[in-house]
Amino acid sequence: MTKQSFVQGALVLFISGIIVKIIGFIFQIAVIRLIGTEPVGIYNMVFPVYMTVIVISTAGLPLAISKMVAQQIGLGNLGGALKIFKIALTILIILSIFFTATLLFISPLLLKSLYNDPRVLWCFYAMIPGIIIVPICSAFRGLFQGLQEMIVPAVTQCIEQIVRISTALFLIKLLKPYGIKMIAVGLSLSMILGEFIGLLLIYALYKLKRKKLRENIFSYEKARTISTTKIIKELFTFGFPTTLTRVTNSLVYTLEATLIPITLQKCGFNINQAASIYGQFSGVSMSLLTIPTVLTFSLATSLVPSISEAEAQGKFSVLQFRSSEALRLTYLFGLPVMVILLLKASSLSNILYNLPEAGITVRYLALGALFLYLAQTSNGILQGLGLVKTVFFNTIAGAIIKVAGIVFLVKIPELNINGAALAFSLSFFVVSILNLTAIYQKTGFQLKFKEIAFPFLSTIAMAFIIIFATRLLNNFLSGDLVSIISILSGFLIYMFLITASGQFSFKYLLLNKKQG
Repeated sequence: MTKQSFVQGALVLFISGIIVKIIGFIFQIAVIRLIGTEPVGIYNMVFPVYMTVIVISTAGLPLAISKMVAQQIGLGNLGGALKIFKIALTILIILSIFFTATLLFISPLLLKSLYNDPRVLWCFYAMIPGIIIVPICSAFRGLFQGLQEMIVPAVTQCIEQIVRISTALFLIKLLKPYGIKMIAVGLSLSMILGEFIGLLLIYALYKLKRKKLRENIFSYEKARTISTTKIIKELFTFGFPTTLTRVTNSLVYTLEATLIPITLQKCGFNINQAASIYGQFSGVSMSLLTIPTVLTFSLATSLVPSISEAEAQGKFSVLQFRSSEALRLTYLFGLPVMVILLLKASSLSNILYNLPEAGITVRYLALGALFLYLAQTSNGILQGLGLVKTVFFNTIAGAIIKVAGIVFLVKIPELNINGAALAFSLSFFVVSILNLTAIYQKTGFQLKFKEIAFPFLSTIAMAFIIIFATRLLNNFLSGDLVSIISILSGFLIYMFLITASGQFSFKYLLLNKKQG
């Protein structure tokens, strides 16, 4: 088998994530410019309900597959790893069929109780096939991640996005004459088609891989295995708190999508304006904020099996190294992005979406940007350590702060949607601090003074270059071009400084398996 170090695995996922993000950005820009933010708002209002059902139907098992498979591989028990996958896949198929059937009956009543906008119903109906497709596909992804072979999940993720976007653009053109409601339905259908193609592809790759896997076992039937009862118990012991965490996130996401538009309507905006403002918040401001989550998600995904493997083998120093290195890399690249968003929020919103007014909200969100990135990476570490209950309670704390912030801050006339952004930032801060405290208590991870100070000083230098270049170039070039050049100049200076100071080197992409 060919597996990557956790940094190499994260790099593979990062590259695919960048490709997906770039394609997604181009798509998002095209959609907003072609049809505005209202259909996006309708889609984003109902999407959290869909994700909540997906989370419940997967029951946290894909992540459990990744962790448990990695543990068995670390112990040299490939037969046990394959048995875990088969049992988990069977459970996921049963759960997904049950929840799909249930949802077909309760959807009208459920959506009517959640939303004042009747246009969301058919948009949601179009998503329902995904409740079978996604859990099954996620099981295969969990297997490959547990084997620490990230290329297959990365490739299928890219193919899914390409299919989704090409289909969406076609359906937007086809359905545009039929109004905003049908355009939103088209966005849902394109997502489902992308997921279906992804499932077909990953299953085909699994069939190819399965033969090679069995060749590594002298006799598959005689391989050391775990009892079925024990596997099911361990799957749900890990999966249940993970599910609670994700259900909490999905419910909060659903509550946000309901609460923000309703609160805006109470502040005097009509139903169309509220949907448009929420579409701008979720589709523009949050998109800019989450650019670096391509890196943090990649790190978190790669960390779960790599930390589980190190813990199973009793290699505490490797576990500590991987935790510290992941957090250091998150800080190294999250900090400059936070400053760029603070300095150039309006310019980026204008360049990408032709909505410079969204920049104010982006700036409020940017206050918590670094903490969002640290929270995501630290979640991966905690899950790899098996501390899923800690992740759950920390998520609950963040959710309470976020919802309370939305309730009280959006109503302030001077803030409105920016009040929601402030609530998000405060939530990111609380969750990241709680996560980091738990990781320190478990691993004693350490970041050296220079690993904190040098990136900080380099970021200050980057900010100075961006400000100076903007003032200088404003006399000669147009606004958008000035912003692009100043950001690139500042970031190149940052990369030069962190490389010269030894804080970043391409050696991190080539770490040996023993260490990384």
